[in-house]
Amino acid sequence: MSNPIRPGKVEAWRRFCQELGSSRRQSFEESRRRLGITRERLGVVETPFGSAAITAIDAPNVGQALGEIMTSDLPFDRWYRGRIQELQGVKQSSYGLLSERPQLSEDQELLFEWTSDPESP
Repeated sequence: MSNPIRPGKVEAWRRFCQELGSSRRQSFEESRRRLGITRERLGVVETPFGSAAITAIDAPNVGQALGEIMTSDLPFDRWYRGRIQELQGVKQSSYGLLSERPQLSEDQELLFEWTSDPESP
């Protein structure tokens, strides 16, 4: 999925991606495993209309995983939703439209990538 990053929020998007891989990594991994997500990649691409956040999720049922992210009452999922809304303007009601897998742009800057460990329980 691709969403415009709000004006002045590109560096905050970069920090958000870094945070997922550092201070919030354990909570992120627990969330994604619970949702059945096996891979998630976040990036940024510059377009003629401004910066856009690129998110690619692999899961057996991407629509269901996104729906669960948007309805979960767990602290990490609430935090994640709030940050996405702040940085991209994506609201809960919009997530149903985002279940199509995007083609990743070759000129995208990859900021974060996570893959589940198949050896994990």
